[in-house]
Amino acid sequence: MLLLLDLDGVVVFEASPPQVQAMEILLLHELLGEMLTELALPVVVLTHRSRREATRILRAAGLEEGRELAGVMAAEDLFQAALRHGGPLRLLSRGLRKSWILPVIEQRFGVPRGKIAFIDDRLDNLEDLLAHGIGLGLHAPSAIADDGASLTSFDIRELVSQLREWQAAPRKPGLITLRPQQYDLMAWRRTGLHTRHEGRHAFNLARATARRVRALLSRG
Repeated sequence: MLLLLDLDGVVVFEASPPQVQAMEILLLHELLGEMLTELALPVVVLTHRSRREATRILRAAGLEEGRELAGVMAAEDLFQAALRHGGPLRLLSRGLRKSWILPVIEQRFGVPRGKIAFIDDRLDNLEDLLAHGIGLGLHAPSAIADDGASLTSFDIRELVSQLREWQAAPRKPGLITLRPQQYDLMAWRRTGLHTRHEGRHAFNLARATARRVRALLSRG
């Protein structure tokens, strides 16, 4: 079995004004690395962020490929997989959906999609992968209070419990919503980092342009 792990809303929360004074990456789970290691199953990050952005976020969260993580699938990997398995026209019409990467993951890690779990804070991403055959979707609650004093996330122990239960007795493909938990914005969550610099490159510009094209086509 294998766990796909989103970054935003699962590992970190990138807050911006007016909730905070300046854009900043906030850590969500203090013991995430230890918990992932204890799972005894491969964990692969799957994110729409570029590899440069993902690398900086993972470094801030204390997660490293080859240690807690079996791999990182970033936006560039999604783009290549979409071209290979869908072609330019389907990529333009459907967008950079995370399900494009499933054949690559199956081949690289030797795990069929029915034995893959995925945690994300966005229901559209979860529904996309479930529709394409993954075994378990876990919806992560994610928000910041209006005054910026607390975060809404999930209890990492509940995630571990759900995954262990699924490992012991795989259920029919389905979606589980993790219970929301409120956490104070303590000092250890503050990284002082943001990804504005890493986000300013040609790949993200191309993605934004493609989104605008799809929006115009849908109106027509």
